[in-house]
Amino acid sequence: MIFEERLGNDIVCDLRFNNIAEIRPGSFHSLSNLHTLLLNDNRIKHLLPRTFEGASNLRILYLYKNRLERISPGAFSGLPNLEQLYLHFNHLKEIRKGTFNDLPSLERLFLHSNLLHHLPADAFHNVGPMTRLRLDSNALVCDCNLVWLVQRLQNKPSEMAAFCQSPNEMKGRSLTSMSMNDFHCTEPRIMNGPQDVEVRLGGTISFTCEVIGDPIPEIKWMRDSNEVSADGNRYVIEDDGTLIISDVTEQDTGEYECMAKSEMGFTKSRKARAVITVSPSLRFTELPESQTVQVGVDASFTCKVDGRPAPTIQWWRNGQMLDVGGRIAIEDEGSLLKIFAVKESDSARYVCQAKNSNGYAETSADLRVVDESYSPPKLTYEPHDMEAESGAIIEIPCRVEGFPKPVIQWKKDGTAVEGSRFRVSRGGSLYLYNVTAADTGRYECSAVNQYGRATAQALVRVRQPEAADVLVIRAFKDATEEIDRAINNTLIDLLSGSARTNPLRLARFPDAVGRAAARPAEIFERTLVNIRRMVNSGLSANTSTEFRYEEILTAEQVREIERLSGCTGHRHRQNCTNMCYHNKYRNIDGSCNNLRHPTWGSSYTGFRRVLQPIYENGFSSPVGWERNRRYYGYPKPSARLVSTTLITTHNVTSDSGITHMVMQWGQFMDHDLDHALPSVSSESWDGIDCKKSCDNAAPCFPMDVPPGDPRVNNRRCIDFIRTSAVCGSGATSLLWGSLTPREQLNQLTSYMDASQVYGYDDALARDLRDLTTDHGLLREGPAIPGHKPLLPYANGQFVDCRRNPVESSINCFVAGDIRANEQVGLLAMHTIWLREHNRIARFLRDMNPQWNGEKLYQEARKIVGAEMQHITYQHWMPHVFGRTAEELLGSYRGYDPNLDASISNVFATAALRFGHTLIQPQLQRLNESFQPIPQGPLKLRDAFFSPWRLVEEGGVDPLMRGMFGTAAKLKLPEENLNSELTEQLFHTAHAVALDLAAMNIQRGRDHALPGYLEWRRFCNMSYVETFEDLAGEIRSARVRQKLRELYGHPGNIDVWVGGVLEDQLPNAKLGPLFQCILLEQFKRTRNGDRFWYESPTVFKPEQLAQIKQTSLARILCDNGDNINRIQPNVFLLPEGDNKFVTCDEIPYVDLRVWSECCDGCEDQSNTISRFRRSAAKYLPSQNSFSLKDTNTQSQSEKTEYLERTIEETEQEFRKVIDLVESLSHKIKELRSLLEDVKKSK
Repeated sequence: MIFEERLGNDIVCDLRFNNIAEIRPGSFHSLSNLHTLLLNDNRIKHLLPRTFEGASNLRILYLYKNRLERISPGAFSGLPNLEQLYLHFNHLKEIRKGTFNDLPSLERLFLHSNLLHHLPADAFHNVGPMTRLRLDSNALVCDCNLVWLVQRLQNKPSEMAAFCQSPNEMKGRSLTSMSMNDFHCTEPRIMNGPQDVEVRLGGTISFTCEVIGDPIPEIKWMRDSNEVSADGNRYVIEDDGTLIISDVTEQDTGEYECMAKSEMGFTKSRKARAVITVSPSLRFTELPESQTVQVGVDASFTCKVDGRPAPTIQWWRNGQMLDVGGRIAIEDEGSLLKIFAVKESDSARYVCQAKNSNGYAETSADLRVVDESYSPPKLTYEPHDMEAESGAIIEIPCRVEGFPKPVIQWKKDGTAVEGSRFRVSRGGSLYLYNVTAADTGRYECSAVNQYGRATAQALVRVRQPEAADVLVIRAFKDATEEIDRAINNTLIDLLSGSARTNPLRLARFPDAVGRAAARPAEIFERTLVNIRRMVNSGLSANTSTEFRYEEILTAEQVREIERLSGCTGHRHRQNCTNMCYHNKYRNIDGSCNNLRHPTWGSSYTGFRRVLQPIYENGFSSPVGWERNRRYYGYPKPSARLVSTTLITTHNVTSDSGITHMVMQWGQFMDHDLDHALPSVSSESWDGIDCKKSCDNAAPCFPMDVPPGDPRVNNRRCIDFIRTSAVCGSGATSLLWGSLTPREQLNQLTSYMDASQVYGYDDALARDLRDLTTDHGLLREGPAIPGHKPLLPYANGQFVDCRRNPVESSINCFVAGDIRANEQVGLLAMHTIWLREHNRIARFLRDMNPQWNGEKLYQEARKIVGAEMQHITYQHWMPHVFGRTAEELLGSYRGYDPNLDASISNVFATAALRFGHTLIQPQLQRLNESFQPIPQGPLKLRDAFFSPWRLVEEGGVDPLMRGMFGTAAKLKLPEENLNSELTEQLFHTAHAVALDLAAMNIQRGRDHALPGYLEWRRFCNMSYVETFEDLAGEIRSARVRQKLRELYGHPGNIDVWVGGVLEDQLPNAKLGPLFQCILLEQFKRTRNGDRFWYESPTVFKPEQLAQIKQTSLARILCDNGDNINRIQPNVFLLPEGDNKFVTCDEIPYVDLRVWSECCDGCEDQSNTISRFRRSAAKYLPSQNSFSLKDTNTQSQSEKTEYLERTIEETEQEFRKVIDLVESLSHKIKELRSLLEDVKKSK
């Protein structure tokens, strides 16, 4: 609504309460009589330069109560008569240079109730008297950069409200009561000035000007007494004051001096001379061109250059000069480089360098060698029909593969899509902004290259908003924009290629499926927040009473919010009717395992709670959100302080019994069971970047850095981001009849089903399969010469390991779990199990050539999952718990459909993380003689996200030998997590190296896990009132004293801290609490899985007998590159009865029992069955032949018939001979094995 009044010839324009989000420059042209403009109470976020140009007589401008975050310099230009400017109650964090310049009539400026810390002097050049200035309700930092305002106040007395927030000694003081002496500022002083330089024409000049002073001085450069204008191109003044002049010309000759100025004074440097010399230049007359060629062809580069004297030309690659010989030839006095029969290793940047006595010049070109065959476009993700609300932003997906890379085009109803509201993403998807009813139609994605075309269509319908309440629609739209902006900003930050990108965050960031699971809950919750804000701002409500959504929203409106946000997925019922499939095989996503409760244990569902969470507001705020809140009379100590005081150790003692493989298998197995889905953004809904703020603003939940921290001394916190929640829990549960506490999403299936190999949703599983054949294989990656294939490289996934191109250009690998690249030992284990699947699938195909690829894949997957279950329960658990699985859990009595196998929150967030105490600070890498490889052991800090080490430093074998050939770390009372994990975690890619112990503690608080004492009560442990009552489980008096100093009361102890600090049980690697919690889950994982390998319906008895022959030692023998000596139990050190033996002595799984026999045949191997089928047709009783069969045929027909019959019979005969030879070979092998067994007695 627009209201306009006239005061004489002056105009008053009222644009309040119109939901205006943007004002474009030029909107007020020809309004020279505009006197007052009311734009308050709208949704404006940004003012662009010259926004109000044309309103030259504007006197009063109201902009308060918007969402202003940024004002571009020059936004108020062209307003010489502006007297009053109201900008209070916005979100301004920064006032930039020049913001209020050239407002000579300004008398009143209100900036209170923003987020300002600083107010720069250079934002107020040529400004009016400002007789009223309000800066109160900001967090002003009263340092020397604010002295100008005190000076102005003294020189031009005015009414001002401004109070200091920091530093502490000035907190609460009013600027009106302060003088310059309160600030202890210093005059500018030049510490290192410019020196004379001589440079050749076209070169670069660098003049130094190192200045100190408080406030920070402004630096200018003068040449021959004239100011040098820094254009950001040839003339650049860097942050440290250095003047850089590029591509110098003769006009740059002169005397240069540096000038430094602040409110405290002025100084200048000595004059330095710049002398420009001219010399004959080198000039390229023909440049080499980059090219892409296939393996095996010849490539050549031409590089011609003129110069006096004549230059010499050299060619360089990877920092080394190329030598002539072999496949490399350099001709025509160096100007022609030829590479014959190129290989992939020839891919590089080739540098042509020309030199003579006057200098040198260089240019370069890239050679890319590919071995992939050219292919037509293929759509890997097709658009699908969808509905959208008017005004929404929608994505119509379309992804394609092909070589060369296809070009994607979009059409709507046969016409090319054009306009500013449409954008095609880099991946090919079409984004439509602010959709209207006119956007309804059929959209076609078309992908084209020179080898073909692929197309797909989808119908988009845009619903009209009349059916829904306007309040709900507006709140939802705002929420969608805010959440998607935070997600998009996070994506931009993660994928920018910055060397400081956190690889842990990048690797664990949810993919499209994960974001689709987490985003609805965030949108739903933000919609409720927006509704509350709108209601409170529009009604004179008593805000001291509790806000009740159910009193504001009708049931229909609740359903509308649910439908709009997509917050219904967690209640969709699975279709489990295909019992032919569900009786034999698992779903990839874990659904339909329990036929009564199909979603139990499936991916993207909530964790199971054993004890109710302790959120501070009862349903969603994590423990520690309110920093002054007390538990048992004491505040929660900083997670970082607990880590540095109690958990971190620089001393490491090795275990005398178990190997490092216990740790590695524990991590690998954990990645089959749980992954708490991270938040879909690292930015709050209100635009706060979690890396740059120490405020608790969801999803930001930073860890405070305590005073005197031994490492972190340049910031107040370490960033930390909350886990995503299930839609319908926490704040989003309020409207479904009962309050359900926030529950986190488990991205994985809860079953031990090898999901870290195969994936946890259909899209990922399909991407991991090799569908180019019908052999049931998983995709394989490159193979190092003399080695077996590695995992495939990531292509299009978010994770990217090429963070340091100087180190290596090798990308991350892709596996069933997104964390595969986190450390190179884990990556090696993933590689082993990829090979195990393909080894089994190939063997099954040899035994059962009639099986199609789907059955081969499912049967191999079923066997691999069973092998992992057997290794975990029968081989790994006894060395963790000190007793066998049967002693701990009881004998297996079959599947229990009433038992929910979903992973418990405390299992994933606390108990299973005991394994961090077993990690050594180095990964040993051993050769075939069990001696260190030339590159030596690998520090843990260098093992993170470094897949190139697997490719270039020996493959998987050295890492696996290091795991089963060396000891794990021993957990002692004051040796818990080694400092590589708490002080060096991702140090190269994070502003502050992360702390795994602190993250474990903070994650437990994020998930609102009850404290240590509550879990002791659950596990029927002894009652505790004082710290001395803990002596039975934590014998060290020093540790108990540190606990007392940190927590104040035993009830305040975090569960992970208490569990880790407990002394280990006899022959075990953990204490009684974590044993109790882990066994509660492991029992459910076994008994609540319909496909548990010991269940009589899963495998035949003879197959189960073979599965029980499985050992990790055998898996490593079969799938290592050249592992031929190993101890039988890789979880124990190779000593005594467990010494190294050859792989031939390790029992193996005989896959022949999976061969299918013919109908009616005796129960024996498929080889014999097929032999009988093949041979039966040649037995006389069944295949006697008589010429009577041809009596009715002519002579020529008889001849043709007999010749054809003879030929077919000879072919069958040759097949039988081949089969007999194969059987004979197998008999010889069995006899040889029998002799070896007899000799070993």
